[in-house]
Amino acid sequence: MRTIIRSSCETGSAFMAASRRAVRKAAGPSVLLAGLLAAQPSAAQKIYPNEPLMMDPYSTIFVNDGSCSAGKVLKVQGAPRNQRRKKSCVPMSDLQSTLRPGAAR
Repeated sequence: MRTIIRSSCETGSAFMAASRRAVRKAAGPSVLLAGLLAAQPSAAQKIYPNEPLMMDPYSTIFVNDGSCSAGKVLKVQGAPRNQRRKKSCVPMSDLQSTLRPGAAR
C-alpha cells in the first residue's frame, strides 16, 4: 500500500489558486459597481450656445442664444415628424431645481 505524502508546497499552491479564484469572483461585481457609479449623469445640465438642427423626439435641451431675457434660457423639447418643437424661456434658478428634484438646498 502506497501512501501519498503531500508537501507543504503543494497544499500552499492549492490554497493560492483557490484564493486567486475568490479574488477574481469578487473583482467582477466591484468593477461593475465602480463603472455604474462613474457613469451616472452629472448634476449639471449642458447649456448649448445654439439650437441643433436635429433632435430626438421628446428630448429636452437648454439653449442660451440670447433670445430670452437676462437670467433665462430657452428650453427646447423635441417633437416627432411634421410637428413643431416646444420652446419656452425658463429662469436659470428653475433649471437647477428641475435637474435634481430630491436634492436638498
